[in-house]
Amino acid sequence: MHPETIQVKANRLKTRCRLSIQADFMFDVVKAFLFEKFWLPIVDESVYYNPYNTAVYALIFGILVIYVLKPLVQERMEIEINREFVLGFTPFIVFGGAARALKDVNAFETILLETPFIYGLLILVGALLLYGSRKLEEVTQTPYHRTLAAAGTAALLLILPFFTLEEPEAPLTFLITLPAWTIPGYLLLKAEKPELLDWEFTLPVSAHLLDATSTFTALKYGANEKHVLGRIAVDIFGNWGLFPLKLGVIVPVVYYIKENFEGEEKAFYIFIITALGIGIATRNTLQTLAIN
Repeated sequence: MHPETIQVKANRLKTRCRLSIQADFMFDVVKAFLFEKFWLPIVDESVYYNPYNTAVYALIFGILVIYVLKPLVQERMEIEINREFVLGFTPFIVFGGAARALKDVNAFETILLETPFIYGLLILVGALLLYGSRKLEEVTQTPYHRTLAAAGTAALLLILPFFTLEEPEAPLTFLITLPAWTIPGYLLLKAEKPELLDWEFTLPVSAHLLDATSTFTALKYGANEKHVLGRIAVDIFGNWGLFPLKLGVIVPVVYYIKENFEGEEKAFYIFIITALGIGIATRNTLQTLAIN
């Protein structure tokens, strides 16, 4: 074989080996990144959320809500998003928060109760309950929202025995903290923006301030803030920093929805934001009461 041909083949082999090594290295880097930033926070409670998984989980939640839940409820089931819908779903939202807390108190060891898997699980169960309630309404003429509320309440009562009261003083701390934002908030809105004193604004904002109150209480009893923005706020301003953080994020979002959406679409997004606040507040409260 000609020496030049041998040299060419040798160079090609070297190039392939080099590319293979580089590919293996890149694969290992990506694998390590995904493990550290996404999988480790799921399987290890001592590892907190980071900007990467926070952004991805928010994206997953948004996709599930906008492109799965919304068309399923409004188009496939033809259910109107109104007061009855919100009231019917509220017990299930509380159940969802309690279900998430089951992992925190070590009642169940499953990643299905971890973020982001619980998003899909709760949306699936909620959709099935809603569908069943709707079908039952066609047969018995019982309003679907009553059946849905009863099912959510029953599910909640079913899992409450898994929680035991370990911090009896925590509810008092929670109740004492509530007036710190409810009274000034009401007086400020009444004086400066009375037009915002309606359910479309006060319901979602109050839900997330309840979340802040429950987190504040949890921190008082030894819990740690795991979310990225929450940790920054607490590090800079102390535990009270959670309240301006919530207001700074939720108020502009809710105001934007009020001004730019109408009818059922607006009601749906208001409902989702409210559900997030109530669900997280429920989880924090039960976690604080049950963990010593």
